[in-house]
Parts: sequence; structure tokens; C-alpha cells
Amino acid sequence: MQRHFLSEKDSKDFLDKIKEKYNIILSPQKIEIGKEKKEVYYFLDGVLSFFSQDIIPTLCAVYKLNISLPSVKVDEGAVRAVLKGADLFVPGIKEFNCNCKPGDIIAVTTMDGKAIAIMKVLISKEDAEKEKRGKFSKNLHYLGDEIWKICK
Repeated sequence: MQRHFLSEKDSKDFLDKIKEKYNIILSPQKIEIGKEKKEVYYFLDGVLSFFSQDIIPTLCAVYKLNISLPSVKVDEGAVRAVLKGADLFVPGIKEFNCNCKPGDIIAVTTMDGKAIAIMKVLISKEDAEKEKRGKFSKNLHYLGDEIWKICK
């Protein structure tokens, strides 16, 4: 993967986007961008922190930079499926720690709060609680996937 540092202006623009999108204030010393197979990766002080043109946080960022995202807690059955790359269905959700709406980026956590995946919400929290079935979110990144391997 080829990587290069962002200019001061591009770094500021990037950090402004993160603040606007996730309400997270970061102040890294260096921001690098890497491209491979039509995918974009952002490294903050050497840590793979965001990926995609949509600037999606990685689990590395959640753990190493203490980034906090809205989240849902899931049962053991859902944990096993999610760690194999499956999307999340409403019955697996045990607790909502978000006022999720379609398009939101959330963390999926185990019952003890360990983040295991980053997902994009497909239906609102209200619809999920009312219907009690259906696909809630699309799996974008999970522990053990290719992005996680780049983190290591």
C-alpha cells in the first residue's frame, strides 16, 4: 500500500469532517492516507483510524484512540455471526445505546461492552423496537477482517 502525508490544509479539512460527522475532536501529529484496491485508508499517528471515502472509523481507532461511537449491545448468537461478517438483525440486539437512524455509523458491542464491529444502520431504532424483526445494520468492518489485519 502506498501512503503519503496529508498537507496541513488537507489535514485540517479531514479533522473538520470527523468533528462534523462524529462529533469527535482529534489532534494527531501526522495524518497519512493510503490507497489500495480502490479503498482509502487514513492513518492518524501511524494508527489505521478511518477507511473508505465515507470516512468510517476502524475498530483500531475505537481501541487505540478511545473513539466513542453510538452503539448496540448484542447477544452471543449475534456476536458469533457478526464476527463471521454477517449483518445484524433486530432479534440479536439486547440494548440500544443510540438514537439510531438509517445511515448512522455505529459500533456493535458484546454484552460486556467490547466493540466487535462497525456497521451502517439500515432502519431506525423506533422501527426496530416496533417491528422486532428484520435487518438492522450492514456490517462494514469486524474483528479479524482485512481492515483489522492492517491494524495489527
